[in-house]
Amino acid sequence: MEKKVLKYITNIEVVIYLALMVILMVILIFSTLELAYLIIDALFFDDTMLKLETKGILASFEFFLLILIGLELMETIKSFLETRKIQVEIVIILAIIAVARKIIIIDPKTISNDILLGIGVVIFALTAGYFFIKKADSLTPERAAEPKKE
Repeated sequence: MEKKVLKYITNIEVVIYLALMVILMVILIFSTLELAYLIIDALFFDDTMLKLETKGILASFEFFLLILIGLELMETIKSFLETRKIQVEIVIILAIIAVARKIIIIDPKTISNDILLGIGVVIFALTAGYFFIKKADSLTPERAAEPKKE
């Protein structure tokens, strides 16, 4: 009886993950099209010279990184569906991109030094975590037998 219930719950989980994947794909497709439209409009059709302003460029970078975060999130879901394990490496990459996005859009004139220091500590912790995960992966027996990807 317990196995049937667990199988039922697992099937519901898979359906929810697939639904989230479809929703995320739709959002990413439309976001990419909107980003392309905004860039083409700013470059060729906007008379206000937005294309040369720092704010416009930073807004484009912010939008671009937001799409990358969505792609990494989709990769996390896909990886979970394939292996039934959360890939910590992908989650850390997602966090690094999210923090990088935040750094790009921060106005250093309006933020305190303590917050900047905190962001620096978070970046260091994430990068150290990523380094140690990669190091541990290279030391595991099943990974050591695999050929290195260059």
